[in-house]
Amino acid sequence: MADRLNLREAQRLLNLAVEESERRGVRTAVAVVDARGDLIAAARLDGARYYYPDVAYGKAMAAAMWEADSSTLGRGTGTNTVQQRVNSMNGGRMVFAGGAVPLRRGDEIVGAIGVGGSGPESDEQIARFAASALDA
Repeated sequence: MADRLNLREAQRLLNLAVEESERRGVRTAVAVVDARGDLIAAARLDGARYYYPDVAYGKAMAAAMWEADSSTLGRGTGTNTVQQRVNSMNGGRMVFAGGAVPLRRGDEIVGAIGVGGSGPESDEQIARFAASALDA
C-alpha cells in the first residue's frame, strides 16, 4: 500500500486550490479526503455559499471511493444501483458532478481533492492544478 495522505499534504493541496480559486476570482470551497473518502481538510473561501463545502466534500468522496474523476462519474455512473446503495450507506453525501480528481501515488489512490462553487469544468481545473503538486 502506498503511503497515506497526511494532514500536512492535504493542507498544502488545499492551500494551492484556494490560491488558484482566488487567482481566478471565484468563490469556492475545497475538500481533501483520504482513499476511503474520509475528510482530512476543508476550506470555504470568503463569500462562498454555505453549501459549497458539502458539495466539494461529496465530489471528493465520490472520486476517492470510485477512483475516477468526478466529471466521469457525473456522466451517468452515479446512477448504477451499487453506487446508489454505497451513496445511501454514506448518508447520500457523494456528489456525482465534475470538480474532483483522485490523488495518486503510482498506481495507488491515496485520496481525492474536490472543489465546488465555480462550475464543474472550472472546479475540476482547480482540483487538477492542486493535485498535480501532490509529490512535487
